[in-house]
Amino acid sequence: MISAHSQPIPQSATVGKTPSQRQDSAAGTAYLLLAALAALVGGGVSVLAGLGMLPATDLCGRLTQAHPALMLLYVVVPALVSGFGTLWLPRALGREHMVLGRLNLAGVAVLALSFLLTCTLADARFAHVLWSVGALMSAMVLLATIFDSCADSRTQASFSPFVWGEMLSATVVLLCAPVFAAAVLRTWLWPAISPVVGAEYFAGPVGLIVLLAGFGIVFEMAARIGQVQTRPVAYIMATTAAIGVVAWAKSSLAHGSDSQNALLIGNVGLALCSLSAVCLAGLWLAGTWRARVSLHTPLLWGMGFLAVVAGGWVVQLVQGTGLHPALQLGALYAVCGGFYLWRGEACGFWYPQSLAKLHFALTAVATLCVFGSGMQVLGCALFGVAAVVFVLAAAISFQRAIPVPDSRVGVAEASKAGSAVV
Repeated sequence: MISAHSQPIPQSATVGKTPSQRQDSAAGTAYLLLAALAALVGGGVSVLAGLGMLPATDLCGRLTQAHPALMLLYVVVPALVSGFGTLWLPRALGREHMVLGRLNLAGVAVLALSFLLTCTLADARFAHVLWSVGALMSAMVLLATIFDSCADSRTQASFSPFVWGEMLSATVVLLCAPVFAAAVLRTWLWPAISPVVGAEYFAGPVGLIVLLAGFGIVFEMAARIGQVQTRPVAYIMATTAAIGVVAWAKSSLAHGSDSQNALLIGNVGLALCSLSAVCLAGLWLAGTWRARVSLHTPLLWGMGFLAVVAGGWVVQLVQGTGLHPALQLGALYAVCGGFYLWRGEACGFWYPQSLAKLHFALTAVATLCVFGSGMQVLGCALFGVAAVVFVLAAAISFQRAIPVPDSRVGVAEASKAGSAVV
């Protein structure tokens, strides 16, 4: 197994942050804010369109057209890989800061610029190329930090599932983003002989990233209370990443007589990814069940992620549909759960538990409504209310900025400290 430092350094426990740590904090927070803005814009457009309340303006028309790109490109990678990777990897690896901090900030800037172009330009191909460049910058920073920790390690300790998830997700981005950019450039330079390529072209790698990074974050939610074996989780994640990338590349680049073989390879890869999702969910549930844990807020979101993603893969395997909405919702559960875990434990600050649990309840009911017959409009409305509750909970947490006595005791203790104030 690859090794790293055995004793993590909690950033919230340090008296003062170094310039490099402040740089990491700024970059990670910027990634999360970008993902939250993209989710609010893309989700808001979807909710208004579902309720029939979307104004008939040019800007709204462009945002509706950009909805797939916003949800696929600007939520999953900036949040699950770049944001939480920048904020949590130093602690998970036992180091003080990320390497290549300036390159990380440049990646944030490029992604933010591509986001603005995606929302404002009728032709988003240039924005997609810029997104590929920014995603590559972020992936290189994450991989360089992990490999640098291996080179500097003095003690032998296994990577956690979170580190494995981030490393493999960054590898998927590193291998697939150039292919996506090349496909977009081909349609731009030779439109007569090339089919139109949009954000949906990158749906396969996004599904892998949701599976790998999402499960890494979910395992991190129970890292201090669960009893999960790291070795089988790492093997399942690595196998899934390798097979998934090969299957996507084969199905994306095949033409003519190879299309049937590519379709078969894609179906086999999909089946193996479905099996991986179910196996990882089983390992997580077994580890947390043995620990007899209480259902604090991040753990609720983790269970929601498991239910939505594992169920979506199985439904896709059986019926041939259902994977795309399941991955979008799974990314939502992972991002929200990761935010509450980051705010409550990694940063050591209180957040309103009642609003956080209301946010989860509304999202869970909305999820059931979306998949229920004739209840999609109600589901869209509930997702809108859940987004408002989330913004309110985050705003209250940042406005009060109440530190908990010990950020290492977990979110459950943080809620007790905050309840005394409220």
